[in-house]
Amino acid sequence: MDKPNPSKELVGHTQDQRNWRGIAIALLVILIVCALIVTAIILVTPGSKEEDNREKLSLENYLNQSFHPKELYVTWVDGDEAFVYRNDDGAVVEYNCTSNETVTLILSTVFKTLDTGVYKLSPDRKYAILTTGAPEHIYRHSTLSKYSLYNVSTGTYVPLEGYKNEDVLQYIGWAPKGPAVVFVQHNNIYYKNIITKETKQVTSDGITEEIFNGIPDWVYEEEILMSDSAIWWSQEATHILYAQFNDTGVKKYMYPYYGDPTNEYGEMKRIAYPKPGATNPTFKLKVHNLVTGKTFDVQAPKEFLNVDHYFTTVSWRDDTYFLVTWVNRAQNRTLFTVCTAVNGQCSLNFEEEVKGGWIEMDTPPLFTANGKDYLTLMPNKDGKAGYFKHVAMVELPVSNIGKLSRNIGIRRFLTHGQYEVTDIVGINDELREVYFIATPGDARKRHLYSISTDSPSSSFTPTVKCLSCDIDEKCQYVTASFSHTGKYYILGCLGPDIPYFILKSTMSDISIMLEDNQVLRKKYDKVAFPKIKFIDIETEDGEKIHAKMLIPPVWNKDEIITYPLLMSVYGGPGSQLVTEKFEIKWASYLASTKNIIVAYVDARGTGARGDRFLHRMYKNLGSIEVQDTITAAQYFDSLSYVESSKLSIWGWSYGGYLTANVLGRQPKELFECGISVAPVTDWLYYDSVYTERYMNTPRENPNGYSTSSVLQYARNFKDVMFMLVHGTGDDNVHFQNSAQLMKALQEEDVYFTQQFYTDQQHGLNGGHTKEHLYKSMGDFLDECYHGTSAKYEERKEALEQEKQEPMEGER
Repeated sequence: MDKPNPSKELVGHTQDQRNWRGIAIALLVILIVCALIVTAIILVTPGSKEEDNREKLSLENYLNQSFHPKELYVTWVDGDEAFVYRNDDGAVVEYNCTSNETVTLILSTVFKTLDTGVYKLSPDRKYAILTTGAPEHIYRHSTLSKYSLYNVSTGTYVPLEGYKNEDVLQYIGWAPKGPAVVFVQHNNIYYKNIITKETKQVTSDGITEEIFNGIPDWVYEEEILMSDSAIWWSQEATHILYAQFNDTGVKKYMYPYYGDPTNEYGEMKRIAYPKPGATNPTFKLKVHNLVTGKTFDVQAPKEFLNVDHYFTTVSWRDDTYFLVTWVNRAQNRTLFTVCTAVNGQCSLNFEEEVKGGWIEMDTPPLFTANGKDYLTLMPNKDGKAGYFKHVAMVELPVSNIGKLSRNIGIRRFLTHGQYEVTDIVGINDELREVYFIATPGDARKRHLYSISTDSPSSSFTPTVKCLSCDIDEKCQYVTASFSHTGKYYILGCLGPDIPYFILKSTMSDISIMLEDNQVLRKKYDKVAFPKIKFIDIETEDGEKIHAKMLIPPVWNKDEIITYPLLMSVYGGPGSQLVTEKFEIKWASYLASTKNIIVAYVDARGTGARGDRFLHRMYKNLGSIEVQDTITAAQYFDSLSYVESSKLSIWGWSYGGYLTANVLGRQPKELFECGISVAPVTDWLYYDSVYTERYMNTPRENPNGYSTSSVLQYARNFKDVMFMLVHGTGDDNVHFQNSAQLMKALQEEDVYFTQQFYTDQQHGLNGGHTKEHLYKSMGDFLDECYHGTSAKYEERKEALEQEKQEPMEGER
């Protein structure tokens, strides 16, 4: 007999038992792993069942504004407690606040017949001027248009012709009294009685592209008046005050216009465009007596006679006296002069100067009923916190105008404190109250307030009263439009909830809902919109900046999934993105449908937080706001639900400048990609009025200009995906900016994506441009975040399908 092998015996005796144990253990491990996977899937599955069933906001929804709330735009009728607006059917309707009755003035069919939506109603509501067909847009506000005169009582209309039967006008507006209009044609002003059709020529020295009468040149239209008109009527329509601009000495910027495809050679457009430190347009203010036909030059302040300066507002006190505000070229000193229409002579009424910053006086003052005082916004110091904009009441003495060079009015601030007044909206002389919009200690909010205009005394202390704070917790951002008497007003609750508009009274408890947007509310509930989160981010030196995050609706605070983040920036002086106003933007679509977190930041230099916060960027654009944007990005990068390798940034105009600046100066591996649309790339290329307000001239601030240029950082773009977008016909931020950046990037061997829109202006509004733009930017972000784009995937699917289909002859 053989000897047994112990090892073999050992194995032989235990083999079956060990296999069953191993299988059991393996099964147990598999079950545990499966359980963990299921648990993980549950944890990372975004959102609730309700959210999964809701629709996503499509790009088409955003572009066609199907989720855009209705807003109520009204024109108050002078002398009556009534206002005019367009109803849901498109008709022009007059609503009487006292009787609660409406009268239809223009049927919607009239607008359809004339192919227009633009109208100007005469003060007596007997006639209306309507544009005929689509106007030809010149710049942001200016157009060339044909018009029709509509008779409200008969419902008929006839073509409205200008001088020598020409039908294309640059501007037209009603006189405040009588059946008359004033219009501008070929840069000259004309007065016309629409009943007799008698036309009087007021000016005759207008020259195309050189001398502008009654309409602003490019820089005044864009930066100062923000209007297509430079004509102001006296109250009884006996005088018009108008501005004449002379662009003869202003250098012309030229750019190609390619036009129709059949235009073999294209053309060159030219525009008088003053750049920093260059020659500005000159101007004259003139007052014309329509009865006598005499015209007088308005006297400029002697303090500004030998220096470059601008005028910013014109306001008639009555039919004889008017107030003009002027600023020096540096825009840190403003003068108020009161003038007489008798001969154009003026006296200095008030002056204000700001140290270490700028001053903006672009809103016309509001006069009390007796004309003895006017109300305006001025900086008011609050101890160590610095200056905040508040309501100031200034006396307006009118004796010896012109004979006295200085006739100073006493200023009295009605409001004070560490908050900002953003707008004076009304005055009630019967109650002796003024109404204004302000930030209630929180720059993200807006509320309506009132305060007495009476002077404080031992027995009376004026107190600020909030008229909107207790309406609704979802009404934290309001606007208000007041009747001329201040007895009625329309309060617009613009956020954070869907906007609604209420008619209210300062004399009673009346409250009538005018527009509640109920149709939108029902639609809105069916769509998964982003969650909104407000946060404060601390800067390196301890200041707090406001931020707002739009978080995908599928996000849950307990989940472990991370999301890519896009910073949507602007950052220009005095701007504001982080508010409680209701908005549907491209960001809403990205967060709702693409599951991208979108973040807004209001860096130092933005508005509504006082002059100290605002003026931090003075003489140094592209500095503090770049630093704060990077600080905010680092904060977002630290959040557990943000994917660190997928941070991006985009902006338009100043936001495009900020985007490029951040990408060129960021710490390594912070932003993966960025999109700049129509950016300024060097402040030497932008206009003088805007740029010098914040930077002074290149001669006065050479270091500020050199350090603010994006071009010097071109080599730093090598590690990021960059998309550059611009319209070649941009009259505002010239294509020159992107062309120079493109050249600098190419010199540094930087690869980037460029997309240009032929002949398109700054807003990129023509044809299907917006749709193409947003699809292209979305595609770029897909490629940035996921390595492939939507178009790539579509093409891949199409190719796969082609491969599967039998070729001809194989069937």
